Amino acid sequence: MNIQTLSMAAGLVNITCAAIMAYFSMSRLTYPGFKSWTAGFVLVGLGMILMSLRQIAPDWLSIILANSIILAYPVLIYYGLREFKQFPGRSWPPGVILAAGAAMLVYYTYWQPSVIARIVGISFILSFLLFLCLMLLIRRGGLQYECSNSLLNTVFGFQVIWYMLRAVSTPFLEPDITTFFSAGAIQGISFIISILACVLTMSGLIAVNAQRMELELAAADEDIRNLTSLIPICASCKKIRDDQGYWEAVECYIEKKTNKGLTHSICPDCARKLYPDMKIYDDDEEEKRKA
Repeated sequence: MNIQTLSMAAGLVNITCAAIMAYFSMSRLTYPGFKSWTAGFVLVGLGMILMSLRQIAPDWLSIILANSIILAYPVLIYYGLREFKQFPGRSWPPGVILAAGAAMLVYYTYWQPSVIARIVGISFILSFLLFLCLMLLIRRGGLQYECSNSLLNTVFGFQVIWYMLRAVSTPFLEPDITTFFSAGAIQGISFIISILACVLTMSGLIAVNAQRMELELAAADEDIRNLTSLIPICASCKKIRDDQGYWEAVECYIEKKTNKGLTHSICPDCARKLYPDMKIYDDDEEEKRKA
């Protein structure tokens, strides 16, 4: 597998996904966090393209900067998910891990050059950051209407496992790597997985955004139905206006809506007011009832 070609292809695919998400955000309703996701795809795409320029561009550009902005991708996805799911406060671990990753790249590029050490370190960091994203996806309690997406859960979970396996297996299966472009099948498979994961992640993020919109629209429709189900009643005579705009007595309206007949009586207050000389209700019993 030609690692340089796969790296360039992965970069172009990620940039394309970023363009699709940018177009989606301009033409559809999107929620907080969507811009962070889009920026993440832009960065990982640029990182892959810069990585493909290795042996042409200087190391600080094609190794340190390229891999650092690739590591920034899951960090932006993580912060976008926190914003999207409305979790309060800020989480510092992803940013600290990103800074540690950049320092690791500098060390194993200039002070103790080692392609395998960089691959292992980057793989461990990607696995951990994607694991944080997965935990955030599963976590409940932020949104009023919980959004779940099994596609995203599966994609992040698979990447966590794969990058962990890549970190563990590379020193044993490909111990003679001198340059990254001379790496074997494991690194080529990693690029193919990253391309597929990019497309599936983009689809899942767009789907979860649409799911939240559908849930909120359904809730809004329910509120509208509740408001329109209010019964207009006359403040003076207490007649009710039906759906055709006719006013009718309360008894007629209830009988029509419930198909049940009504019997008539008179409450104690009205009895005393209308028939003061008639002891329709016993006063002692009435006082006990009120007490």
